[in-house]
Amino acid sequence: MGIFSGVGNSYVTLDEATEKQLGQPSERFLTAQVQLPFDTELPATLDRFVKGITEYQTQLLGLKNTSPTVAFEIQRFDPTRIRLQFAVQSSRLDRKVRTHLLEQIPGINFKEGTTKLPLSDSVSVGVGVLTLRRKDVYPLETEFERPPINSVITPLHPDAMRDTSIVIQILFKPMAGNPVGKRIWHREASKESRNLRSEKVGLLPWNDRDATPREKHQARRVDEKAGSPRFKVSARILAVGADEYTASRIKEVSGGFNVFASSDTGQSFRTTTVRSLRKSPIYRAVEAVRDRSFSHSFQLSTQELAALVSIPDREQENLIKTV
Repeated sequence: MGIFSGVGNSYVTLDEATEKQLGQPSERFLTAQVQLPFDTELPATLDRFVKGITEYQTQLLGLKNTSPTVAFEIQRFDPTRIRLQFAVQSSRLDRKVRTHLLEQIPGINFKEGTTKLPLSDSVSVGVGVLTLRRKDVYPLETEFERPPINSVITPLHPDAMRDTSIVIQILFKPMAGNPVGKRIWHREASKESRNLRSEKVGLLPWNDRDATPREKHQARRVDEKAGSPRFKVSARILAVGADEYTASRIKEVSGGFNVFASSDTGQSFRTTTVRSLRKSPIYRAVEAVRDRSFSHSFQLSTQELAALVSIPDREQENLIKTV
């Protein structure tokens, strides 16, 4: 699926047959909806949780990555309720998600979530895809005093976009297997690090200069990411019912991800609305959200991912807490 930006329509309107086709995932998922504890200090990021649920699996003599995918989803199907849930495809991993999240956040509760999208006949759908502005060897911001996901749920307050249902979906699984791809990625990281550290040659001999402290710091950040475990990640925003305001709604929601922009490395998220003169590319984008399948993926370190899937501690009226 390609991203079509600036050309064509940003949404399609579903008929009854298409709504039924897109509404139900083709695979079975188990969901753990998070119910936040009252009056509990939450960790800024979920580093221990991410490490605890990570499962490395390969096939074909270690060439193919078959590690299980985990979906972290923020759902606002109506303005009065924001739901947070994790979705997986095995009972074992579902138990691990619940166990390790409870271990890092005592007092958190779970209930069964939903695997369906908030679709209906004659409703509009559109998708925004998040990618990285720079090569993914450059890390995002990872140092936070409070959960950065607070900024992501802020645009979903009950008085915003009341005509629009929103699903924010983050898929991740550990990088495993694919030795050729790993070598290519590490080669790119090494190249970027060397270029940052090297002497900069100007147009004239007296324009040559040594690497600046900032460039040396960026090189260290690149090296740190290259030397750590990494995850394959896809991130998307589904907007339902926004019609001609679909692209605007996606832009409004994606602004919450600006909190991950790193002033050290210049890395940040970029969001592109899927546009096309034909309906099928937008249908395929919705199917990818429905099936929790990867598209336009990038690599993040454990620290980056732990910040991206943090649990909000923001006091917001429509954020569901433990009952």
